[in-house]
Amino acid sequence: MLIQASRGMVLVTDVRKLVRLIAYIVNKHMKSRGVCIYLYNESKDVYEMMGCRGSNVYLNGDVMESNNPLITWLEEKQETLVYNNLKNIRELLGLKEQIDSFNCAVCVPTFWRKKLLGFLILDKKRSGKSYKRIEIELLSTLSNQVAVAFENARNFTELNRLREREKENYFQTVLALAQTVDEKDTYTRGHLELVFLYGMSVADELSTQPGFSENINIDDLKVGLRLHDIGKIGIPDAILNKNGSLTPEEWAIMKQHCDIGARILEPIEKLRNVANIVRHHQEKYDGTGYPDELKGEEIPLESRIIAAVDAFHAMTSDRPYRKALSEEAALSELKNNAGTQFDPMVVVAFLKALEKGKIKKR
Repeated sequence: MLIQASRGMVLVTDVRKLVRLIAYIVNKHMKSRGVCIYLYNESKDVYEMMGCRGSNVYLNGDVMESNNPLITWLEEKQETLVYNNLKNIRELLGLKEQIDSFNCAVCVPTFWRKKLLGFLILDKKRSGKSYKRIEIELLSTLSNQVAVAFENARNFTELNRLREREKENYFQTVLALAQTVDEKDTYTRGHLELVFLYGMSVADELSTQPGFSENINIDDLKVGLRLHDIGKIGIPDAILNKNGSLTPEEWAIMKQHCDIGARILEPIEKLRNVANIVRHHQEKYDGTGYPDELKGEEIPLESRIIAAVDAFHAMTSDRPYRKALSEEAALSELKNNAGTQFDPMVVVAFLKALEKGKIKKR
């Protein structure tokens, strides 16, 4: 039973859960009064009590210095300590006192590449009998399996930590790109932050609507909201900041910012989905938008969200060629164009988010 349980240990990737599992398995099948497990904390150079069962629960949270007599003995002998087998224990520099304080009948160390990862302390058996030699040999054998499981769990934790750091660096790059656009275009200066807040509020509202089966990729939406205008880096300032309406030729150039943005982002593997969202954020629900005249659900949901919140912010902002519309007028435009320019479900979610105060009125 112990061997079968040990095979499942390598599948547990959370160190604390693994410790609790081992303590439970050993306490149950060895019929001991209590079990506790100490693990090495490299950053503090100490051994911490990470899990216990039965009589040793009072040790929960205990810390043992790396020069402790018990640890010194385990590192030197690299074998299982059996209290009844120790000779001249009173001469072993405080080892007896240490063992007695833990109610230690058996102490099983776990090594990885000759480094003491931790150890398991067993109290006496509930029956009062001594542990058989075959039981102690079994525990010593299982400690090798435990070492693999611990190393696997620690590697998994470290990998997740590195992934989180990579993710943070990635988002910092995204924010730097967004800032570049924000500084180039007098209109987008400050625009991106509000559009981001609007878009996330709409996504939050959509996720609560019954019957709305489409999944929103929140991470991609976050980045798409920040970077939907990144292609304006490739549009001449004279067109971006023109004090008046654009000519047909200038408008043709301005419309290229969707394609330019997508081409900027596509070479970055993590941004390929975002590139698609950016490319299609000016599509219209009825298929009359650009650059590809996609229609309805052919348009990525994240792009449909950006289209609505971007348009609302544009309508309620002063432009070089017109004054801002009132919020009431902008909301009317959203409602009137639901089903043609905008996804009706997105418009409904926007209005509900506004009603609930998720989107703050100016």
